[in-house]
Amino acid sequence: MEIIASPLGPRMLILTTSIGKMKSIFQEEIPRATEKRIREHQTGRWLLQEGLKKWGIHNLSHLEVRRTKERAPYLEWIEGTWQRHPLPDISISHCKNAAVVCLIEPGFHVGIDIEPFDRTIQSNAFDMMAKGKELEMLFTYPEKALEVWTKKEAILKAKKLGMHMNPREIDLNDLDLELVTFTKDDILVSIAWQPVTEVSKNPEDVLIEEIHSKMLENPDFKVGC
Repeated sequence: MEIIASPLGPRMLILTTSIGKMKSIFQEEIPRATEKRIREHQTGRWLLQEGLKKWGIHNLSHLEVRRTKERAPYLEWIEGTWQRHPLPDISISHCKNAAVVCLIEPGFHVGIDIEPFDRTIQSNAFDMMAKGKELEMLFTYPEKALEVWTKKEAILKAKKLGMHMNPREIDLNDLDLELVTFTKDDILVSIAWQPVTEVSKNPEDVLIEEIHSKMLENPDFKVGC
């Protein structure tokens, strides 16, 4: 496992390691998955586990990985543990024989994507990822296709949309978030992040707010034990 230097900005932790057969408290069952896909998943979740320890969260049994309706993973305290302090946002990616996880401080969403530097994207796929002048640029400079793809993948993850947003609609010259791309050994890495615009609440947060509201409305209000 290796730490990758983070870009300037909010607190981040980026870890990478080789794909392997690993065990993690956050593993999920993946029906009908290939052995390769299972190992990628296991490695990514193991990296997440180790990253959270380095972040300073050690009681991982109180945490779970949930998914939005767009299948984007995020961390949540398990109901009944009554933990309320904010959690980092997460993003996981893998390619070839490497996996990477990125954690970012609460208040931000992050997306990370990695691809082998020597990967070639065929020109018949260009119109599925770009349009207009960007598409023309790719046909003129096809060697830029991999960088464009990793950037858009990272952006989709940071927006928590996955493939529910058409990558053709992303204009890399007109972004509303931060984006960096760099190489690490033989891997191309793109990281995108943006401030959270809407904070979700778990049932315990809602209950506490309701009790607090009742107490303000009625000084005689009491919570039974």
